Amino acid sequence: MRNKNHRKPFRLLLLLLLFPFCTSFAQTITVKGIVKDTAGEPIIGANVVEVGTTNGTITDIAGNFTLNASPRGKLTVSFIGYQNQNIDISSNTQFNVILKDDTKILSEVVVVGYGQMKRSDLTGSVVSVSSDAIAKSVTTSIDQVLQGKAAGVQVQQNTGMPGGSSSIRIRGVNSLNASNEPIFVIDGVIIDGSTSSGNDNALASINPSDIVSMDVLKDASATAIYGARAANGVIIITTKRGTKGEASITYDGYVGWQQMPVKLDLLNLREYGILKNERAELGIVQDDNYFVRPDLLGNGTDWQNELFNTAMMNNHNLSVMGGNENNTYALGAGYLNQDGIAIGSGFKRLSLRGSFDSQVKKYMKVGINFAFSNSEQKVTVSDESLIKIALKQTPNVAVRNADGNYDGPDTNEFVQNNPVGLAMIKDNRNEKTGIRANTYAEATLLDGLTYKTELSFDYGITNTYKFDPSYKFGAIVNDVREGATSKSYSKFWSWRNILTYSKTFGTHTINAMAGQEMQKSAWEYLYGYRSGYLTNGATDLDAGDATTAKNNGSSGANSILSYFGRVFYSYDDRYLLTATLRRDGSSKFYKNNRWGWFPSSALAWKISNESFLQDNEVINNLKLRLGWGAVGNQNVENYAYNLSSTKKRE
Repeated sequence: MRNKNHRKPFRLLLLLLLFPFCTSFAQTITVKGIVKDTAGEPIIGANVVEVGTTNGTITDIAGNFTLNASPRGKLTVSFIGYQNQNIDISSNTQFNVILKDDTKILSEVVVVGYGQMKRSDLTGSVVSVSSDAIAKSVTTSIDQVLQGKAAGVQVQQNTGMPGGSSSIRIRGVNSLNASNEPIFVIDGVIIDGSTSSGNDNALASINPSDIVSMDVLKDASATAIYGARAANGVIIITTKRGTKGEASITYDGYVGWQQMPVKLDLLNLREYGILKNERAELGIVQDDNYFVRPDLLGNGTDWQNELFNTAMMNNHNLSVMGGNENNTYALGAGYLNQDGIAIGSGFKRLSLRGSFDSQVKKYMKVGINFAFSNSEQKVTVSDESLIKIALKQTPNVAVRNADGNYDGPDTNEFVQNNPVGLAMIKDNRNEKTGIRANTYAEATLLDGLTYKTELSFDYGITNTYKFDPSYKFGAIVNDVREGATSKSYSKFWSWRNILTYSKTFGTHTINAMAGQEMQKSAWEYLYGYRSGYLTNGATDLDAGDATTAKNNGSSGANSILSYFGRVFYSYDDRYLLTATLRRDGSSKFYKNNRWGWFPSSALAWKISNESFLQDNEVINNLKLRLGWGAVGNQNVENYAYNLSSTKKRE
C-alpha cells in the first residue's frame, strides 16, 4: 500500500507534463481552398503561408490548396501582379479567395527625359524593364537584357561572339542612310548605340547587375525632348544608389556551361567518299585512290566537334550599400568570364562602381556616381571566318598529323585551311578601359521649385592587337608574319542645368521644366602595321621590319548646344497634357543649318477614372492617348556636307 501511494504523485506529475503536448498536437486543422482572380480564373502557383511561420504551400493547376494550420492562425495569399490577401482561419476549413490586381504599379515612378513621372501620368509611349527582370536574365551586356522584355523593341545579335554587339530597333527602321540605333542615357551620360563592327560593342563594358531600371522612350512625343539624337528612340538606364539604413552586403553569382544546341548535318568520311566517286564517274573531278572502298572508311574529322566545345561562363557580383538620414552610399564590383562556344573566342570583364549622396543642407543635396570597367575580347574566330572554313573543310583532313602538329590538306589549290590550327596560333583581341562619372547639386529654391546642375563625362580607351604567325598546315604554307596594333581614345562631357516646378492646386497638377545642356565628344585613332617578324614569339610592333611599316591615324570632335523645356498638366487625374520643345545646334552640320526645333505634344484621357467606370470589376486601367512629335538624327559623319556639292541651275 505504501508503494502504491508513493506512485500516485508521480503519475499525476507525468500526466500534467504530457497534457500540453497532447493539446499542441490537437491544435492543427486541415485548411482547404481555391484561389481565383476577379475574372473567376484559377491562379496557379499562388503562395499560401501561415503568418508568422514557415508553414506554407502553393496552389495547383486548378487553383486549389491544402494546408495544416492553427485554427486561430492567419493565412497570407500572394501572387505576382496581385494584391496580398490576409485571412483569419477562425476554425474554418474551406476558403474561396479572390485576389485583386495590384494597381500600385500605376504609381511607379518612370524615368523620362530629364525628369520622372508616375506611370499613370504618362502621355507618351514608355516601356520599362524592372530590376527583377534584369536580375533574372543571364546576359553579358545591357543590350541583351532588352531582348524579349520590351514591347516594340527588337534586339538581334550581330554575331554570336561573346561580348559582341546587337542591333536594336525601336518600332522598326527609321533611316536608310544614317544609323538606326537608339541612344543610351546612363545616369545622364549619353552613349551612342551604333557600332563599327559586329564585334565592337560599346555597351559590353557595362555590368547589367549595376542597373536598377531601364525605361525605353518609343514614340516621338516621348523622345522629342532629346531632339536631334532621338529619331531611333531613347533608352534611359538608372544604376543602383545607396539606401538609408544599416550597411547591407549582397553577393550574387552563377557558373554555367554553354554549347551548340543544334549542329549542321554534314557528310562524314564514308559519305564524302561516295560523293567523290560519283563526281569522278561524271567527269567532274579526277579519280582518287583514297576512296576506292569508301565503305571501309571511318567517320573522318567532324570539324564542328573540333571547333565548337562546351564553354564555361561564370559571373560574380558583390555590392555594399547603406547610409543614414543625411548620407547614403553604394559600392559594387563585378567579374565576368565567358568562354566562347567556338575556340578562338571569349570575353572577360571587370567592373567597379560607386555612388554617394549627401543632404548637406535642408535645401541642398549633392552626389556623385562613377563606374570603371576593363574588358578583353578574343575575336579570332570571327575576324578569320573560321566557322565558315570549318563548315567547308572536308572530313578527310585531320586536325593534327602523327607528330602532333596541326595538319592540313595535301594540296593548296581550291582547299580550305585548318580552322582549329588558325584559331589556336593566331592572336586577335580587343582590350577596353572606360571611366564614366556623373556629379550633381540640387537645391530647393522655393516650395515646389528646384534647380539642379549636373556634370557628366565618359572616357574610353580601346586597344586592338592582331598577329598572324607563319605556319605550315599540310600543303598550305604561310611564310609571312604580320602584326597590327590600333589605339583609340574617346572623350565625352556634358553640363546640364535644369529648373523644375511642381505644384498641385486642388484638382489641378502642374509640372514644368526648363533646361540647358552643352555636350562635346572627341576621339583619336592611331594604327600601326608591320611584317617581316623574325620569329613567331616576338609579337610587339617594333619587332617587325621597320621598312614594311604602314601607319595612319585620325581624330575628330563634335558638340551640341541645347535648350529644352516640358510642361505637364493634369486635371482631376483624368485629363492629361504634355508638351515639350527643344532647340539643338550641332557642329556636324553646315554653319547656316546647324539649328533645329523639335516640338512635341500629347494628350491622354484616363477613362477608367471616370465615374461610370470607377466601380467596374473588369476594367481597372483604361487610357486613351494621342501624341505627335518631331525628332532628328544627327548620327552622320562630321562635316558630311563637304563630301559633295551641287551647282544651282540657272
